[in-house]
Amino acid sequence: MTNKRKSFGNENLSMDSDLDQLFKNKDPKESKEPKEHKLRSFSSIKDYYLKTKDYKQYTIYLPPEIQSKLKSKAIEDDESVSDVIKELVINHYLSDKDIKDAYDRGYNRRNSN
Repeated sequence: MTNKRKSFGNENLSMDSDLDQLFKNKDPKESKEPKEHKLRSFSSIKDYYLKTKDYKQYTIYLPPEIQSKLKSKAIEDDESVSDVIKELVINHYLSDKDIKDAYDRGYNRRNSN
């Protein structure tokens, strides 16, 4: 038996229930589950930041010779200048506590309801 399509002119049509069945979108505010799993170990957090492609642009000023050398060395190593600087900041500049605090703030922002 084939189902007939319902006409919008049909007075017996229950629009709310039919639309609810078609578009089962949950309101994100109704969900109490976090959008992502919270990382606990520092090595996982560090790897998360080293692998992320979620960037925010930031301008730095370097002497022209250093900028040129940095750019050519990054090309030679098949990396972007952004990735080189990101690795240097994460591995050598920020403390473990700084990175963990930044992750916690970002996690809370990304998962706030």
